[in-house]
Amino acid sequence: MIKKSTRILVLLAVMLTVLTVVALALFAAGIPENNSEDQENQKIPENNRTNVTISPEEAQEIAAKFVKETGAQVGTPQLSEIEGQLVYTVPVISNGTSIGEITISAITGKNMGGAGGVL
Repeated sequence: MIKKSTRILVLLAVMLTVLTVVALALFAAGIPENNSEDQENQKIPENNRTNVTISPEEAQEIAAKFVKETGAQVGTPQLSEIEGQLVYTVPVISNGTSIGEITISAITGKNMGGAGGVL
Protein backbone atom coordinates (compact mmCIF):
# COMPACT_ATOMS: atom_id res chain seq x y z
CA MET A 1 0.00 0.00 0.00
CA ILE A 2 2.84 2.39 0.83
CA LYS A 3 4.48 1.76 -2.54
CA LYS A 4 1.27 2.51 -4.41
CA SER A 5 0.68 5.76 -2.54
CA THR A 6 4.33 6.75 -3.03
CA ARG A 7 4.00 6.22 -6.79
CA ILE A 8 0.83 8.31 -6.84
CA LEU A 9 2.54 11.12 -4.92
CA VAL A 10 5.54 11.03 -7.26
CA LEU A 11 3.22 11.10 -10.29
CA LEU A 12 1.31 14.06 -8.83
CA ALA A 13 4.58 15.88 -8.12
CA VAL A 14 5.77 15.33 -11.70
CA MET A 15 2.44 16.50 -13.12
CA LEU A 16 2.49 19.59 -10.89
CA THR A 17 6.05 20.37 -11.99
CA VAL A 18 5.12 20.05 -15.67
CA LEU A 19 2.06 22.27 -15.20
CA THR A 20 4.16 24.88 -13.40
CA VAL A 21 6.76 24.93 -16.18
CA VAL A 22 4.08 25.25 -18.87
CA ALA A 23 2.30 28.02 -16.95
CA LEU A 24 5.56 29.95 -16.50
CA ALA A 25 6.38 29.56 -20.20
CA LEU A 26 2.94 30.83 -21.21
CA PHE A 27 3.21 33.73 -18.76
CA ALA A 28 6.66 34.68 -20.06
CA ALA A 29 5.45 34.49 -23.66
CA GLY A 30 2.70 36.98 -22.86
CA ILE A 31 5.11 39.58 -21.46
CA PRO A 32 6.34 42.07 -24.06
CA GLU A 33 10.07 41.87 -24.65
CA ASN A 34 12.02 44.28 -22.52
CA ASN A 35 14.54 45.36 -25.11
CA SER A 36 17.27 47.18 -23.23
CA GLU A 37 18.41 48.84 -26.44
CA ASP A 38 14.97 50.45 -26.84
CA GLN A 39 15.21 51.77 -23.30
CA GLU A 40 18.67 53.19 -23.94
CA ASN A 41 17.72 54.76 -27.28
CA GLN A 42 16.44 58.22 -26.64
CA LYS A 43 15.41 61.20 -28.71
CA ILE A 44 18.40 63.44 -29.24
CA PRO A 45 17.91 67.05 -28.13
CA GLU A 46 18.82 69.58 -30.81
CA ASN A 47 21.74 70.91 -28.76
CA ASN A 48 23.35 67.43 -28.71
CA ARG A 49 23.04 67.10 -32.48
CA THR A 50 25.75 69.73 -32.89
CA ASN A 51 28.28 67.12 -31.71
CA VAL A 52 27.54 64.95 -34.74
CA THR A 53 30.38 65.02 -37.28
CA ILE A 54 29.16 62.22 -39.58
CA SER A 55 26.16 62.88 -41.82
CA PRO A 56 23.42 60.27 -42.33
CA GLU A 57 24.65 59.83 -45.91
CA GLU A 58 28.21 59.19 -44.71
CA ALA A 59 26.95 56.70 -42.11
CA GLN A 60 25.04 54.91 -44.87
CA GLU A 61 28.16 54.74 -47.08
CA ILE A 62 30.29 53.45 -44.20
CA ALA A 63 27.70 50.81 -43.25
CA ALA A 64 27.43 49.63 -46.88
CA LYS A 65 31.10 48.57 -46.75
CA PHE A 66 30.27 46.04 -44.03
CA VAL A 67 27.27 44.35 -45.67
CA LYS A 68 28.29 40.83 -46.68
CA GLU A 69 24.86 39.41 -47.58
CA THR A 70 24.47 39.10 -51.37
CA GLY A 71 21.74 41.41 -52.64
CA ALA A 72 21.35 43.21 -49.31
CA GLN A 73 21.42 46.99 -49.12
CA VAL A 74 21.54 49.56 -46.36
CA GLY A 75 18.48 51.60 -45.45
CA THR A 76 18.02 55.07 -43.99
CA PRO A 77 20.15 55.73 -40.89
CA GLN A 78 18.44 56.80 -37.66
CA LEU A 79 20.34 58.97 -35.18
CA SER A 80 20.00 57.90 -31.56
CA GLU A 81 21.88 57.80 -28.30
CA ILE A 82 22.96 54.41 -26.96
CA GLU A 83 24.77 54.22 -23.63
CA GLY A 84 25.62 57.92 -23.87
CA GLN A 85 27.05 57.69 -27.40
CA LEU A 86 25.53 59.30 -30.48
CA VAL A 87 25.16 56.64 -33.16
CA TYR A 88 23.44 55.98 -36.44
CA THR A 89 21.55 52.72 -36.65
CA VAL A 90 21.57 51.67 -40.29
CA PRO A 91 19.16 48.88 -41.27
CA VAL A 92 20.36 46.10 -43.56
CA ILE A 93 17.58 45.23 -46.02
CA SER A 94 17.17 42.24 -48.34
CA ASN A 95 14.12 41.75 -50.56
CA GLY A 96 12.30 44.54 -48.72
CA THR A 97 12.82 42.91 -45.32
CA SER A 98 15.11 44.15 -42.56
CA ILE A 99 17.64 41.39 -41.88
CA GLY A 100 19.87 43.27 -39.46
CA GLU A 101 21.41 46.58 -38.62
CA ILE A 102 24.80 48.20 -38.37
CA THR A 103 25.62 50.79 -35.73
CA ILE A 104 27.92 53.61 -36.82
CA SER A 105 29.38 56.20 -34.43
CA ALA A 106 27.99 59.63 -35.33
CA ILE A 107 31.20 61.20 -34.05
CA THR A 108 33.98 58.99 -35.47
CA GLY A 109 32.26 57.01 -38.22
CA LYS A 110 33.50 53.79 -36.63
CA ASN A 111 31.48 50.58 -37.05
CA MET A 112 30.20 49.85 -33.55
CA GLY A 113 28.77 46.46 -34.59
CA GLY A 114 25.21 45.23 -34.64
CA ALA A 115 23.49 42.35 -36.36
CA GLY A 116 24.68 42.60 -39.95
CA GLY A 117 27.70 44.71 -39.05
CA VAL A 118 30.70 42.52 -39.76
CA LEU A 119 33.74 43.99 -38.02
